[in-house]
Amino acid sequence: MINLQAGDTCVFANTDFKVIWNGSATFNVFDNTDTEVDVFTVNGVANSSDAIWHAREWIDNLYKEMGGHNE
Repeated sequence: MINLQAGDTCVFANTDFKVIWNGSATFNVFDNTDTEVDVFTVNGVANSSDAIWHAREWIDNLYKEMGGHNE
């Protein structure tokens, strides 16, 4: 279940995953049932545009590891 806190922003969403950025360095990844499946950290994220880029990069790498497509 996604429990958003003040400052949390959804920076990526498709039919498989959502990535929530806490406005600092932490990104939480949820599957399509809203179950948290991973957490990753990126230092130096300056703004939401940076956060979107890092989230998309993480998702792209995940799809490559899974050997599947991405949206």
